[in-house]
Amino acid sequence: MIVKNGLVWNGRSFEKKDLFIQNGQFVNANNYTEAGPVVDATGLFVLPGFVDSHAHIIGTGMKILTHDMSKEKIEDILSPNVKENFIIARGWEELPENYYLQLANIIQKPIILVRKCGHVAWINNYLKSKLNYKENLIYESAIDQVWKYFGDEFYENAFRIGQKEFLKYGVTQVHSDDFHGISFESLKKLLEKSQIRVFEKLCTNEPWKYKFGEFGISKVKGIKIYADGSLGARTAYMFEPYVDTNDFGLFTVPENIDEIINYAEKNNLQLNIHAIGDKALHKIITILEKHDVKQKHRLIHLQFVKMDDFGKLKKFYLSVQPHFYYEDLDMLIYVRYELAYPFLKMYQSGYDIAFSTDSPVSPVDPRYVLESALKMGFSKADAIKLYTENGARMADIKAGKIEEGYLADFCLYEDDPFTNLPISVFIGGKETKEE
Repeated sequence: MIVKNGLVWNGRSFEKKDLFIQNGQFVNANNYTEAGPVVDATGLFVLPGFVDSHAHIIGTGMKILTHDMSKEKIEDILSPNVKENFIIARGWEELPENYYLQLANIIQKPIILVRKCGHVAWINNYLKSKLNYKENLIYESAIDQVWKYFGDEFYENAFRIGQKEFLKYGVTQVHSDDFHGISFESLKKLLEKSQIRVFEKLCTNEPWKYKFGEFGISKVKGIKIYADGSLGARTAYMFEPYVDTNDFGLFTVPENIDEIINYAEKNNLQLNIHAIGDKALHKIITILEKHDVKQKHRLIHLQFVKMDDFGKLKKFYLSVQPHFYYEDLDMLIYVRYELAYPFLKMYQSGYDIAFSTDSPVSPVDPRYVLESALKMGFSKADAIKLYTENGARMADIKAGKIEEGYLADFCLYEDDPFTNLPISVFIGGKETKEE
């Protein structure tokens, strides 16, 4: 394939040039031997596909398939006119009034209302009884057990819809956390057929039970671990208690963390560790130092950091979300910290960081993240690099750059890519088509 006369992003600006693609990669014109198709890109902008270094494809699809509590009224969600066999709704900041919770409790079908962050949920009495839970308000790992109730077909549909949503916005690679509710066999089949390139992080305390490796253009090579919860739910684990409380949050690392780390090190698997609070981060760094890990593992979020721990971050890949700072501004009065959202400082210190949305917690649109990164002080060129090449490198995938030897994952735009959606998305030199 030849892409002719495009305005191609070179890492700093757009320049007019032809691109040659063979066996799914960009090649030098002198090495091009195919008689493949020619794409006339005259007047079109060519940008590497975005790489979302931490998100949830199935969760993104579920948000579209289910009820959005930030947009729908709770009385409409619980209406008798809703004919679904179960009700999943997400997006509350504060729980609905008790009247509506009591209404949900008399409805004889499963209902789960998930907080925006995904770390707290409310289930009705029907579902509570089916799962033998004692409380309606549940946290963290207890929520994972709920997802197993809804069946693989629901999650398979959610994956396809989520994939479509990422591609719509020019995201060609997602480092995804999808192993919640769906069986591994079904997830594996989805990855084998996926149009989008996926680096899957299996959320499991028993990674030795599953097959890691490559599936289609995707691969399962990561293990997801939660070290704490979220700021909004006040379950992020902090050194100092939340203001006006004696609550420090939750430390949620599994009891067999040593066994998991040893398995990851032995089998060349990357640990992907969620840590928002400064104490969660400190404890997980201490655990990894105790093991003297040889691989470069990944830390995710890092919203609060002790100054004594900041220098230790250079040993890890860091997946961060600049937009979280602006989303969380109103909540910062409830926490005491030394460093908050120090993402620019990380980059200026030479640390290996990459951007992500954490969709569906936040919008899937890369422009939303880039806007926040620019406000935070990143240059446009650096922000693009951190949303393309840097993310791909974390997954050991040679992509995110339009250069010889890199995978031909790219997008075509009729107008400024920083304000518009792509008109075509290519992965491995093949244009993605709607399923």
